Amino acid sequence: MTRIRPHSVPHLVPHGPELALSRLGLRYPQRGSEAEVVALRDITASFPAGSFTALVGPSGCGKSSLLRLLAGLLSPTDGEMSAVTQSDIGFVFQEPTLLAWRSVYENVALPLKIANRKLGLSAQEIDTRVSEALALVGLDARAKALPRELSGGMKMRVSLARALAKRPPILLMDEPFAALDELTRFRLDDDLRAIWQQQKPTIIFVTHSVTEAAYLAERALVMRAGTLHAEIKIERPKEERPENDADNFRAAPNFHAACAAISEALAEPSGRAS
Repeated sequence: MTRIRPHSVPHLVPHGPELALSRLGLRYPQRGSEAEVVALRDITASFPAGSFTALVGPSGCGKSSLLRLLAGLLSPTDGEMSAVTQSDIGFVFQEPTLLAWRSVYENVALPLKIANRKLGLSAQEIDTRVSEALALVGLDARAKALPRELSGGMKMRVSLARALAKRPPILLMDEPFAALDELTRFRLDDDLRAIWQQQKPTIIFVTHSVTEAAYLAERALVMRAGTLHAEIKIERPKEERPENDADNFRAAPNFHAACAAISEALAEPSGRAS
């Protein structure tokens, strides 16, 4: 599989705003009842520009709801959050959702063309953005391929390139590698770290995987029942370089310590396990 070349593409992403949430909450009516469902409550957190945060927790704990609030796809019912524009946000979903009849290049270019009235991009600028984004994810040689000619991992690379072509300062990722085999997932984790180290967007990455959170992020926010339960800071060697990142860290004591801390935060208290 083609791998990321960390120094082959210039810095594309502008520095974005710091995201801040204060006592954020999300409630909605329960169908067939006068009661309300509390999806999120009392969420207070900040996401500095250029940081990498993993959101970890069991199914139904509110991770995806929080991500959709950050993306502006939902509106909070309580609290406050930083104002961001849609142009600041790149979103990568769990499914790549590519158009089967369009090439890799056309799938990446399509959102730019749709938004072009607002962006005012020339055809040459769109081509530059798409070409650079494909090079960044290691798919510049597959620009003319159709989705049916790609592996699952390659399709997720196209989805990531589509988000990066916007050059968003904030990248939100909702379990994008969850459906992939472990080896492909490891490779994409390596490459996402290389992209982040080079481009420095603010990344908020939802995952069920303890090891993925510990490997990718600077910190993990552990969620339970719609609340932020714990913050785990992940210490990496200061001398770490992108080209030997995986070799150094997956075998490092700090990695295993981070996995243990996240697992402990996720564990149900005694007597409450299901």
